[in-house]
Order: sequence, then C-alpha cells, then structure tokens
Amino acid sequence: MDDKKKQSINTDDELIFKNMCIFIAEKWIIGRRDSNGELVSMTKYAYECNLATTTITKIVSSEGYNLPFQTLLKICKKEEISLSQFFTEFEQKYKMKF
Repeated sequence: MDDKKKQSINTDDELIFKNMCIFIAEKWIIGRRDSNGELVSMTKYAYECNLATTTITKIVSSEGYNLPFQTLLKICKKEEISLSQFFTEFEQKYKMKF
C-alpha cells in the first residue's frame, strides 16, 4: 500500500473517531443533568462509567480521541444502550458506514 493511500485511511479513521467523540459528548456528557437538575461534572460522569476523568476530557475535546473499544463498552453499559444501537444512531446522524 502506498503512503498516499495509508494517509487517506488514517484521515478517514481520525474523522470517524472524532465524530464518535462528538456524538458521545453531545448525547451524554455536555449539559448532562442529574435527577435533581444539577449539572453532572465530567469527573462524576467518568466515575459513573468507571473511567478516568482524563478519558472523558479527551472525548469532549475538539481534537477528538482514538476511542478504545473498552471505553465505548463502558459508556454504552452506563447508558444502557447496545453497541448495535449506538452504531445505528451514529451512522444515522453522521451518514458514515463501517
């Protein structure tokens, strides 16, 4: 595989991961409120997902993050959503196929 094709694949992968982070951040992290109407901090959300706060910070950052599968599993478990539902909603929103 030539370098130009490798670079294109990497760029495509980066876009998918960046959009996955945006999707997760908008859907579950940014502006999240608890049952009392209080904003949920990234630290609290990380704790609820059994993740490090730095992981949540990376997801919310504008640069995106090469999201490990285990991280996605923990978020989906916390949000009580199946992986297939997650990817269905993601594909619908971003018109991206895997």
